[in-house]
Amino acid sequence: MKLSVLRNPVVLISILLMFLVACGSDSTAPTKSEPAAKPAAKTSSAAPTAKPKAADKAPVVQDNRTDKSLHVVITPMPQDTFLPWKASQSGHLVFRPIIENPATIKPETGVSKVYPQLFTKWEISPDGQDYTFQIRKGVRFHDDQWGEFTVDDFIYNVDSSTQEGSLTGCAATFKAFMGADSATQMKANGDLKVIDDYNFTMHLARAQVDLMSWWMNVLMVPCAQSFSSAQFAAEGESMYETGPSGTGAYQFTSRVLNEYAEMERVPYDHWRVNPDFKTLKISTVPEEATRLAMLLAGEADLADLSKAIHDSATERGMVVFESPLPAVGLTILPLGQYQVSKVNYNPDDEPWTQTGETGRLVREAMNRAIDREPIINTLFKGRGVPMYNTTFHQTLEGWNDRWEEEFEAKYGYDPELAKKLLDQAGYPGDSNGQNRFKMEVRQSSLPGLPEVIEVAQTVMQSLQAIGIDAYIKETEFGKALEEFRDRHDAHYLLPVRQTIRPLAANMRIYYYTGPIDAEKGRPTRGVLYMESEIADRVYEQMLSETDMDIRNKISQELGDYIYDEYQTIPVVNIKATIVGNPDVVEDYSFGGVTGVFFNMENIKAVR
Repeated sequence: MKLSVLRNPVVLISILLMFLVACGSDSTAPTKSEPAAKPAAKTSSAAPTAKPKAADKAPVVQDNRTDKSLHVVITPMPQDTFLPWKASQSGHLVFRPIIENPATIKPETGVSKVYPQLFTKWEISPDGQDYTFQIRKGVRFHDDQWGEFTVDDFIYNVDSSTQEGSLTGCAATFKAFMGADSATQMKANGDLKVIDDYNFTMHLARAQVDLMSWWMNVLMVPCAQSFSSAQFAAEGESMYETGPSGTGAYQFTSRVLNEYAEMERVPYDHWRVNPDFKTLKISTVPEEATRLAMLLAGEADLADLSKAIHDSATERGMVVFESPLPAVGLTILPLGQYQVSKVNYNPDDEPWTQTGETGRLVREAMNRAIDREPIINTLFKGRGVPMYNTTFHQTLEGWNDRWEEEFEAKYGYDPELAKKLLDQAGYPGDSNGQNRFKMEVRQSSLPGLPEVIEVAQTVMQSLQAIGIDAYIKETEFGKALEEFRDRHDAHYLLPVRQTIRPLAANMRIYYYTGPIDAEKGRPTRGVLYMESEIADRVYEQMLSETDMDIRNKISQELGDYIYDEYQTIPVVNIKATIVGNPDVVEDYSFGGVTGVFFNMENIKAVR
C-alpha cells in the first residue's frame, strides 16, 4: 500500500481463530490459523464459500514482466551467510525470493489465515499427532537437472534446518514433535511414511496443532524451505555459494557477504507469480543516512528508513509503502529472568530478575520511567498505537480489555513514583538517589525497525533519570541472539522488534523454558527465556488444546501474569514501512513476517 503521508489509524481486524483441519487446494483458499473446536474426524475441505478444486491446481498467473531492475537497501541482517541453517529468521531475508514454503500468509489477512503454497492439502487428526500432506505437483527447481520439488526435498530441508549448530530456531521443537533428530531418522523409525513423491504422512511424538500455521509456514521460513536435495547430494554445501536451486520466482545470480545479493527472474513461467522486475538486488547498508542518500540519488529504489526521517524522503518526492495491517511492534525486555531453570540466574546482582514483590516493584519502576508518548509521536511520527502487553494483540486469542483500560493507571509515565518504587524495593541508592544498581541497555538493530537504535538511547536516559546506573552497549543483533538463545546467558535490557505472530508461537519465543538439555546443561526450546512456571504450563497445553474457550482462558491467564508482574516494557505496535521511488515502484504489499520484507516477487513496477 502506497502512502505519501501516513495518517491512518491502525485498523483492528476481528479474527476467528479456528482449529486447522485441512487446507483447500486453491492457493487463494485460506484456512484459519489457530484451532477453535475439536473435529469429529479427519476431513478435507476447501474454503467454505467455494467448491473444492483439484488438489494440484495452480493459480492463474498474471504476466506483467518488464526488463526493469529493482534495488532494495536494508538494515544489516543479524547473520550474513551463504548457509541457510546458519541464519535466523531475519537473516533469511535474502533467501526468501528464491525459495517457498509448504504454507504462507498474505499481507492483507496477516497471521489470521493460512494459504497453501508448496503443499496443496493437509489433514490433522483430532489429537493433533497425525498429519497427512499432499505436495503440489509440477513445481520445478531453477536448474532443470534437479527436477521438481518432492517429499525427498521436504525431508532434506527439514534435516538441514534442524542439524547441529543450526541457528534457524527450528531444531529443538522439530526434534521434540518428530521424536527424532531429523526427518530422515523419523522416516527410518516409521513415523514419516512416504506414499509417493507427492504424498506422505507424519505421526508425531507429541501433539503439535500449529505445524501449518507456524512451523511449516513462511512465518517460520527457515524450517521447511525449498532448496534442491538432488543438488546438495551432487555438490554439497558449495551449492549455496555458487548457485542454490530453489523454487521461488527469482533465482540466484551472485552474492557478496555483508554487501549484497543479486537475483534474476526465472526464465520460464513460474507456477505462482511472474515478477514485474527482471532483476532484484538486496544490499545491506549500515548507515541510515547512506540508505537515504542512495534512494534520493536514484542508486536505490526502496530503502529501509526510520520513520523519523521519512519526511526527508517524502519532501524530495519519495513515497512511503506500509503494510496493510500492524506487523511489528517495539517492546523492551529485561533479560535474565531465568526464574524456572535457574541457569545463569543472578538475582542478587540483577534486581529486575527477582521473583516476588521486589522484582515486581523494580520492573514497575522501569516501566514508569519510560515516557512512551514521545517515542510514539517523535521517533515513530505518530504512526503507531500503544502496545499494552508484549506478544498479545487485540486481534489474537487471549486478549483482555482490562490491559488497555488500566494501562495508564498501572504503566503510565511517572518518574517520581518510579523512584519511590525503587526505594520500596530496597534500592535507595546514594544520598542523591543515584547509583541504585547497574543496568546495561543493549543497542542493536534489525531490518524493519531501525528506530530501536534511538530507542536504546532514550531508555538509557530515562533509567538514569530515576537513579539507575544505565549504560549503552552497542552490538550486532546476532551477538545478542547468541547470548539469549544459544547460551541462555543474557543480562541486560533489550529494545527489540516484536513481530505480531500466532500467540502460541510468540509464547515459545518469549516466555517458554522447557526441559533442560542434559548435554548442554541449559534449556534449548525457547528463545528469549522470560521464564515462569505459568508460561511453561500454558504453552505446553496450547500445543494440543483445540477448544477455543479453553485456549482463550489459559492464554489470558498468562497474559494477566505478564501484565501484572511487569515482566516486559511494552511500547508500540506499528504498520511496517519502507520508502520508495514512485518513478520505479508502483506498489508493494508486505508485512506480517519476521524481518518484515517478504513478498518481493509481488512488487509492482511503474509502467
